[in-house]
Amino acid sequence: MAVAAAASGALAMPQAAGSTNAESDGSLGAIAQRPQQDVGRGGALDTVAAAGESLTAQTSETAQEAHVRIMEQQRREAAAAAARAEREAKRWLAPVSSYRITAGFGAGGSMWSSRHTGLDFAANMGDEVYALSSGEIIFAGYDGPYGNKIVVRHWDGTEVWYCHLSRFDLRSGEVKPGEVIGRVGSTGNSTGPHLHLEVHPDGGEPVNPRSWLEEQGVSV
Repeated sequence: MAVAAAASGALAMPQAAGSTNAESDGSLGAIAQRPQQDVGRGGALDTVAAAGESLTAQTSETAQEAHVRIMEQQRREAAAAAARAEREAKRWLAPVSSYRITAGFGAGGSMWSSRHTGLDFAANMGDEVYALSSGEIIFAGYDGPYGNKIVVRHWDGTEVWYCHLSRFDLRSGEVKPGEVIGRVGSTGNSTGPHLHLEVHPDGGEPVNPRSWLEEQGVSV
């Protein structure tokens, strides 16, 4: 009979004690369900990838915001520096540091053909003479009774004459407020070392330098 069963292909595998067909079916079902666990793992990877992309986008946005803040700060600092430079260029100051006024505007006397057209600052020979403010030297040379003279056209159009100089430190170009342009002297029609200062608004007739300087906030 065993030979007949083998010949017909119906030979059955022996079962272990206590095992049933139902248990076999359950094991096969568990094996069949394993691919579903792989699908769940793929979903987790997708979630991680999405989180990474979100973090990258947030990081990029944060970097852009930081760049904008830096650029705005730089623009503010540049604007503040430009404003300071403009204020510095437009400030006014006295032409010499140590002096006494010996002749005022409009004074009369034998030293002048008519009225005195400037303000005289008596100082030591060789003392530094400063540009009143920023501007450009438009003349530097000898001018008869004025002696060695420098004319500066300042930023507001006012032309200022610095006269009787003993020396030229500058003869041309731009000047800054307080820059040394020459030295106190006694050249031309002069009886002693001093600076003769004349102020010509817009290059016109001279005005009282003391009053004009006071209008610019400088007391002499």
